[in-house]
Amino acid sequence: MLTSDKVLLHVKRYSGSAQLSHLFSQGVVSAELLLSDAEFRRKLNDKLPDAHRLADCNARPDPAQYEVVFVVISKSANPLNLPFFSKVSLRNARRRLLAYGFRVSRKKVRAIANEAA
Repeated sequence: MLTSDKVLLHVKRYSGSAQLSHLFSQGVVSAELLLSDAEFRRKLNDKLPDAHRLADCNARPDPAQYEVVFVVISKSANPLNLPFFSKVSLRNARRRLLAYGFRVSRKKVRAIANEAA
């Protein structure tokens, strides 16, 4: 998701190391495409509401204006504790994104049990 204030949100449910590593990879790929591929930016703009659109799809966006946020949804009330390989994957993704100039953060969102189930 791309918010109107230039936050690239990548969201997954906590379900193990493979899913989380995939989440971090998605963040890197989407950020790289945003910076390097004008055709991707044009196709992205076609799907965005007016408030979210890029002013010029041919111009490379300034990564310093964007933040990549990795959101993990978990049922646990405890702080997020990533498996070892997910920590390594997140560290590598963060390094790459910072090298491009993006801000990077992670958030944990607590899942709410479905009362109807």
